[in-house]
Amino acid sequence: MKSLVSAAFIVAFTHAAYAVEYAQIKSIFSQKCYACHAVSKGKTKGDLALDTPEKLAEVIKPGGQIVPGDPAKSSLLTSCKLPDDDDDSMPPKGKNRLTPAEITALETWIKEGAFTGSGPAPMVAPTAAAAPAAGAVQSWTSNDGKAIQATFMGLQGDGVLLKMAANNEVFLVPLARLSAESQAQAKSAK
Repeated sequence: MKSLVSAAFIVAFTHAAYAVEYAQIKSIFSQKCYACHAVSKGKTKGDLALDTPEKLAEVIKPGGQIVPGDPAKSSLLTSCKLPDDDDDSMPPKGKNRLTPAEITALETWIKEGAFTGSGPAPMVAPTAAAAPAAGAVQSWTSNDGKAIQATFMGLQGDGVLLKMAANNEVFLVPLARLSAESQAQAKSAK
């Protein structure tokens, strides 16, 4: 079996692990933000646009308006939580404000890594993760036959923490997304 690092593999594995999908966030952005913050509408107030992958990449990054894994440092979320009478609230007073449920979804999405579906999933390694097991890089296969090289980091709930050999990023992969062989490999490594 040929092993390769594949962003599609990580996307396929981690996709099911998210409580909030980007499609839900994109819908919120479309309904509540695009009127003032969309290249497609010809408006990028505050030099902020949320409707293209390129503009989102400028927003979703450490130090950006959305900090993957850290809602408290995400100024976009902070602005959405401000009261109507605050000059910095977004959307501003009189506009279509986010509902409490939409704010919760946005906050959860950011906490989960603010994954948009393009590029490798920026999963944030949980703080309660086990220390890296002493062991070699192993081949891991998804239940649809894609393979990567990664080091087993531990089990967490119904997921397996894997450290990618290619870039040392840690991903939480749902156990159900692994092949039967890789599931057995994870269970025996604990």
